[in-house]
Amino acid sequence: MLYDALTSRLHFAPDYVWTALFVAWIIGSTLFLLLRRRRPATTLAWIFAFWALPIVSGLVYFLFGPRRLDSQSGLRQRARRLSATVAPRPAEALPEEFLAATTFADVARVSRALGDVDPEPRRASSFAIYRDGEEAYPEIERAFREARKTINLQYYIWQPDKIGTHFRDLLAQRARDGIEVRLVVDTLGAKNCAGDFWNPMIDAGAEVRKFNPPHPLKPQPGKTNFRTHKKIAVIDGTIAFTGGINVNDEDTAHGGRPWRDTHVRLEGAPSLDLQTIFLDDWLYGLPVKASARRPKGPGELAGEGGGPSLPEGVEDWFPEFEEGQGPWVQVVDSGPDESSHDIHMLMFTAITLARKRVWITTPYFVPDDSILTALTCAASRGVDVRLLLPAEGDSKVVEAAAETFTREIAERGARVWRYDPVMNHSKTMVVDDGLALVGTANMDNRSFRLNFELMLAIFDEGVTADLAALFEQDLEQSHRFEARDPGVRQRLIENAARILAPFL
Repeated sequence: MLYDALTSRLHFAPDYVWTALFVAWIIGSTLFLLLRRRRPATTLAWIFAFWALPIVSGLVYFLFGPRRLDSQSGLRQRARRLSATVAPRPAEALPEEFLAATTFADVARVSRALGDVDPEPRRASSFAIYRDGEEAYPEIERAFREARKTINLQYYIWQPDKIGTHFRDLLAQRARDGIEVRLVVDTLGAKNCAGDFWNPMIDAGAEVRKFNPPHPLKPQPGKTNFRTHKKIAVIDGTIAFTGGINVNDEDTAHGGRPWRDTHVRLEGAPSLDLQTIFLDDWLYGLPVKASARRPKGPGELAGEGGGPSLPEGVEDWFPEFEEGQGPWVQVVDSGPDESSHDIHMLMFTAITLARKRVWITTPYFVPDDSILTALTCAASRGVDVRLLLPAEGDSKVVEAAAETFTREIAERGARVWRYDPVMNHSKTMVVDDGLALVGTANMDNRSFRLNFELMLAIFDEGVTADLAALFEQDLEQSHRFEARDPGVRQRLIENAARILAPFL
């Protein structure tokens, strides 16, 4: 009996004490879990785990169980409210020019209805697509060198390798030139940049902050599980870069053949929304070499209750723009600090509205039931559903879990290819002839519900055609996936990995 196993060696207290504690644990943990809104199957799984393995399951839940940033939501929401005081306010209704230019207005409506900041489609003045770091990094560097006032950056991974050190030194030089340089890096993604790596930038006057660092004296449930997966560069509030490319040699020829990835450069009004997202995360970040308390530094405007504060002159981060003549772009972000899962719903809505094609490139395909059902229904309706995945990924566990979903979607009418040359890290979706998605989110639960992510919805036939052409070029270097029975042993491995899908 479970109770006997737990108490057989614990003789220093009477049995009735252990019985009372065990009953209290069962009642308390069950009530605790029932107060968290989750899918029923997930709630039941945690309840049984708490009953069967009280101590172990409690520790696992503390690290990985929470789906909301509960303990930090107050600080996070204060940061959002503070940035909203200077960020451009969205219009109450979608622009008439936008409604006349697209047949996918419902995608924008859903994102506005769900999003906490009501993201507004804005028209860019220019838009460019890059297919790897060899194309993107020179343009990013040129923007750094031509910056006149501010360089605001946020990256998930920043490695202390050749490109990471080069960019660090260039940013330090730009700070010495009088440019305001700010950088937010994810604590885990940039964990290799330890010690004094950032000193050249900080000594030159740049500011570096870490996103969601763990606090040894104030451990918070699930905090290590909530990462910023964003890649943002905003220069002078007018030029912005985002997509799948981090700062590391894997995206350059220095690391061999660069990974295939998709990054974009846009100029004009949509950069304001990327600037707002950066400001949200900047206010939430912890200064490098600072204490865990977020202090009010010199030249900053005080926030609420000694919390985050606005940089001086932040109003200049948001310049006025004349109406652009480029594509309409809606910036959609999401994270575990929100009750809605905006990027998940963005992708779900785009798939359900498709009439001709849905072409998806993602490095990790571990979707939830709703996305899998949407893709299946689209294929059943005659929509050309294509999925492009890497031939070899960078995580064996994710690969094993993804294999089960890949086989399932192929059996249900979608066509799947594996990209052969290198790791394909792109996160894109092409829908019919007038909608394209590109950004930082993978098609997995971690991107949908655990990470802080962003995607661009581009309502433009030209950009959609360009991304479709890149997709077809990639297919020429790919092989077709055929669903076959993997055998009992491999099926056991894959199905065991699939159990971990909510965490992948």
